[in-house]
Amino acid sequence: MTDSRTMFSTAPSLMTRRQLLHRLGLVGGSSLVMGTMGAWDLMGDARQPRPAWQRSGRQASVIILGGGLSGLVAGWELGKLGYDCQILEARESVGGLCWTVRRGDSHTEVGGERQVCDFDEGQYFNAGAWRIPHADTGVLDYCAELGVPLELFVNSTDANFLYEEDPERGPLAGRRVRLREVKADLWGSITELLAKAVDQGQLDVPLTPEDRERLVTFLVQAGYLDSVDYVYRPPELRGSEERYDLSALLTAGFGARVRSLYANTGGPDPVFQPIGGMQQIPLAFHRAMEERVVLGTEVLSIRQTESQVRVAYRNVRTGGVGEATAEYCICCLPMAVLKTIDVELSPEMAEAVASTSHSDSAKMGLQMKRRFWEEDDGIFGGHLFNRSLGLGEFSYPSNGYLTEKGILLGFYAGGSTAELDQKPIRERIEYVLTQAGKVHPQMRAEFDTAYAVWWEKVPYSLGAYGRSPEEGARAQLAQADGRLYLGSAGTGTRPAWLQGAIESAWQSVDSLHRRVSAG
Repeated sequence: MTDSRTMFSTAPSLMTRRQLLHRLGLVGGSSLVMGTMGAWDLMGDARQPRPAWQRSGRQASVIILGGGLSGLVAGWELGKLGYDCQILEARESVGGLCWTVRRGDSHTEVGGERQVCDFDEGQYFNAGAWRIPHADTGVLDYCAELGVPLELFVNSTDANFLYEEDPERGPLAGRRVRLREVKADLWGSITELLAKAVDQGQLDVPLTPEDRERLVTFLVQAGYLDSVDYVYRPPELRGSEERYDLSALLTAGFGARVRSLYANTGGPDPVFQPIGGMQQIPLAFHRAMEERVVLGTEVLSIRQTESQVRVAYRNVRTGGVGEATAEYCICCLPMAVLKTIDVELSPEMAEAVASTSHSDSAKMGLQMKRRFWEEDDGIFGGHLFNRSLGLGEFSYPSNGYLTEKGILLGFYAGGSTAELDQKPIRERIEYVLTQAGKVHPQMRAEFDTAYAVWWEKVPYSLGAYGRSPEEGARAQLAQADGRLYLGSAGTGTRPAWLQGAIESAWQSVDSLHRRVSAG
């Protein structure tokens, strides 16, 4: 392990950014390096601004397959440019992975059970996409454009619990520990060590006496140390006078939640959610262009000639088949679904499509009779941070505070966790109640009803978000294949985020519009 006394010692010349990043990497790994580079604006921003398209003297007819966010964005932007667009969606509502499950919603798993949501009126949970980072301006701009009101999503609070069950993780295993306790004791213990070392002149750094005095003052304030003996004594804000041993905290691994910077959805930067659920975004698109969207239309095959694309489909209500034709087609179906369709592709594109994969993520929302996490534990939003419970991201609702009931996101992890994908839904619910009950013993008594969405088992999805394809495959997927364009989020670099779906749609619209405008 690198000695902290030599980590930041320097020659008389100033340390370069490269040298500092190298040393930070030795201490904190890639996450600390990337966080620092982000603070210096060296990482760049993968998020793309919306292209400024201009109408041309030429337009064309376009069939868009899939009424998820990418398909809706493509239809919206092409419609503004004067194109004749039609969006075909197999489900009875738009949104795809933007599915907000409410009372009366239902689905039948592929080869499995049928569920009907029994939540109380007004209760819901986001079975797919569920939060919007503040930097995802494409999503936020469309919310503003379409009048979708937003509210803050509470990603983390100091009241949230951390839990580690593995006994090899030390004396804190099996105990629920508040994030505020971890922060206070880690900062306190480490600043205590540094303050004493600085006071004794044991740090090999070129500090003037004035700098040393200022540094000690900072450490005393940051770590709640006694200004006389530099000893950390837990402050009242911590919640109790108990102090966790530094070794125990480090062994438990809880320090991973105490960082100066977080990427994506962490830290103090705001995270948003639409009021009423994430599906409010695709529903707003649908309201704005309802005449272009055809629901209940399952795509069977895609054929193309030198002058047009022909899409055969089945009406899921009547079973009748039909055909739609247009000059071009943008396919925004999930890549897992595209693989099951009879579609004409070039050998290169067929190989790229075959190389794609997807996440097997699953979610479960649990309605509770009362909001015990608020009433009993003082938790308002955020997550239960756990690694050993097999629940993935367990989250508390960021809406409806201090009301009677609420929906917990009790499970957000791989669908095959504990072989749950092979078990009936009642056993999946039992698993979640048992595991979460180790932290919240009120779970079972307060449980009301649940709804489970295992995305690999959901028709017309056959998986959660796509995995980012390899660079070569991604370049191929970004090209037109004759008159066919692939515009789903699974073709881009951020398939797990709404911004990724939007940017994939932009890319297809931009490529097609340039082609049509050029004649």
